[in-house]
Amino acid sequence: MKKKKNISTLIFIFITMLFVAVADNVKGVLVPAFKQSFSITNSNIGDIFLIGSIGYVLFTYLGGILCEKIGQKRTYGLGFLVVVLSAFLFYVSSGYKMLLICIFILNVGIALICISINTLVPMLAIGFQAVAMNLTHFCYGVGSTLTQAGTGAFLARGFNWRSIYIFIGVLFLLAFIIFLFIQIPEPNVDYKAVKKDGKGSIKVVLKNKMYYFYSIGLGFYVFAEVATANWLVNFLQETYKFDYQKSTIYLSIFFILLTVGRLLGGFVAEKVGYFKTVIISLSIALVLYTSSLILGERGMFLICISGLFFAITFPTVVSTIGNTFKENAIYMSGIIITTSSTINMLLNKFIGNLSDVIGTEKAFYLIPISLVISIAFLILTYRNTKTLV
Repeated sequence: MKKKKNISTLIFIFITMLFVAVADNVKGVLVPAFKQSFSITNSNIGDIFLIGSIGYVLFTYLGGILCEKIGQKRTYGLGFLVVVLSAFLFYVSSGYKMLLICIFILNVGIALICISINTLVPMLAIGFQAVAMNLTHFCYGVGSTLTQAGTGAFLARGFNWRSIYIFIGVLFLLAFIIFLFIQIPEPNVDYKAVKKDGKGSIKVVLKNKMYYFYSIGLGFYVFAEVATANWLVNFLQETYKFDYQKSTIYLSIFFILLTVGRLLGGFVAEKVGYFKTVIISLSIALVLYTSSLILGERGMFLICISGLFFAITFPTVVSTIGNTFKENAIYMSGIIITTSSTINMLLNKFIGNLSDVIGTEKAFYLIPISLVISIAFLILTYRNTKTLV
């Protein structure tokens, strides 16, 4: 009976990740609409992504504390309500400053939901954690793909971007109602014991070179993936004059292949080795992405194909943290992900400013440059990690 309840809870979590992907990725498609509605520049768009990232990073940390204090279910439910609030605020927003507030609140809700899910899945999926985590990322990818295609189609048919956020609000409100009837087990992990572990102190962490290798390797990768989601539509429209529907199709294909890669890539990693698979795969993605930018409009399909080789990086690298930091894996996972998210946040702000200075086309080269840095630090991580699975 308990196993059946856990499976039903996991299914609800997978569905939640679909919804989170919609709420998280729609802003990338709506960049041109934001610019038109509020008469803002690429630098302002960079500020939007920066504010969203600050909200996510801050409340990923605070959400972990909430999970300890009030439990995952209440934190999870609070996340739903915050997203609903932000969606309706989007609908009534009347200026750029209000838009920034809405983006911040939305990312607070997403962070609370995600931290709850990230601590729940290993607890619910005892014996098949890797499969469950891969399915979770797969569902996020499916949601991202549907968002790119669906939003572009809605906008092409004359729907207002504010109506899209109302749809998201209704979606999360319905999910919250269903959530009230979902059973969430209490955690059986002693988080306080982790905090008291001297090896988890920030001073010790900052002296560990592996912390930097993991954080930088993941941070620059996360930026490359997120920047593609946030900026590709804007890049295609400004550089090649693509319309909404055509540009979102390219982004949709990128996410379709990213999703397929996350579903299947884990099996390859098990055979070849985790870091070897990531480094080879990401190197192929780098070649495809760079070639696409050099070839111009006729090579844009290569960015789509690169999504297949982006796919496995984040979940696979994160899954090795526990083997590298055996005694304080939970603490190190949290601080590495927080640091990598901060790197992503700063770089997304930078690419927006850079676009206004040197142009969108040239600024987009920051993505393959980030892939080079990511690969370099993942190689360092691989060489300095004694225990690999």
